[in-house]
Amino acid sequence: MEQTKKQENRLIAATLFVFFVSGASSMLMGNLMPYLRKIYPISYAQAGLLLSLPSWGNLAAIFITGYLPTYIGRRKTVLLTAVWMAVAFFLVAFGVGGAAALPLACLMIGIARGGNTNFSNTMMSTLPGEKSAVGFNLLHGAFAMGAVLSPLALIACARISNRGWRYMAMGIVALCLVQILVYARMRLPQERVTKSIRSVDRSFLKDHNFWLGAAILFFYISVEYAIVNWLVTYFQDTGVLTAEISQLMSSLFWVVMFIGRMIGAAIVGKVPRKAILVADGLGLLIFFLLVFFSRSQTPIFLGIMGVGLFMATIYTTALAIGTERIKGNDLGVSTMIFLGSTGGLITPAVVGLVAEHAGIQTGMGVVVAVTLMLLATIVTSAFAKGGKQHETES
Repeated sequence: MEQTKKQENRLIAATLFVFFVSGASSMLMGNLMPYLRKIYPISYAQAGLLLSLPSWGNLAAIFITGYLPTYIGRRKTVLLTAVWMAVAFFLVAFGVGGAAALPLACLMIGIARGGNTNFSNTMMSTLPGEKSAVGFNLLHGAFAMGAVLSPLALIACARISNRGWRYMAMGIVALCLVQILVYARMRLPQERVTKSIRSVDRSFLKDHNFWLGAAILFFYISVEYAIVNWLVTYFQDTGVLTAEISQLMSSLFWVVMFIGRMIGAAIVGKVPRKAILVADGLGLLIFFLLVFFSRSQTPIFLGIMGVGLFMATIYTTALAIGTERIKGNDLGVSTMIFLGSTGGLITPAVVGLVAEHAGIQTGMGVVVAVTLMLLATIVTSAFAKGGKQHETES
């Protein structure tokens, strides 16, 4: 029993590290976009399309990694996808291929993130009982911490040199290589490699919890991708914040997101999930509207903090609900994340297209509309048939 706990804790520690690296690397393109637009002729519409490409890569990888472990195992699968993050940032850092290579780099980033996401969430789903729910919050807290530190490191690098953003990209390459080494050496739970698609368990498709979680994830990821990818550009181009403070807003967002996820880990089993989700959806809408309509630093700071805090536990709560009865099912976890991730495919591109024709302020208005849709989905899901069951199971 004690040995089993030690193995579980080692698995948690290794998974937290690799997902920390995923957060530090996969969320950086939005922060790098202002630098890339200075050296390459990239319009708002083109930037929006570039920022949506990681979602396409992410979606493809999540789908593929749901089936691939059946044939080659989890370790080979995640190694096959993770390596592309290092390749992508190598292209960005050294300008290989110039602007023409950026779409390919963005796709690679998405592929690596999708592989990391499916692997890490599947590992946490193998843990018993409440340890799994705590693990999900810690996992996404580690992702948030990576996303906090990378913009700060980017600011520090930019202060050192005009080429500092390139040095930051080189640092990400090195970090991704360490991640690959951890994947190669970490001890994984037992799995079945059957080499037969027919043997894969698909019973999750009849589970109400699965569809409830997927619906919430769909709109949540739409909002998160739009905010994270356009936040810095929005603040800089509207002139409400300086370039450096705009970059800091990204870190502030992820700091509060990290704190929120640690709070989420602490209250598992103590507060009903339905109450958490409804409060999160309402709070997110209120504070994002504060950010959207503000024209001075203080309300923007407060708004970003509120957005990060209320977004923090939406993903993890929805994921915990959706994976309750599919523990260790690679296909079930990947399908749920796949369905949710489709929400992030078009939103950054739509924001860019609207901004190109009507201005960045109107473009961000798209995010307001999607945030309203997220709240409506949460409320509908919370009070749908089965909502009471979810509450009592918390």
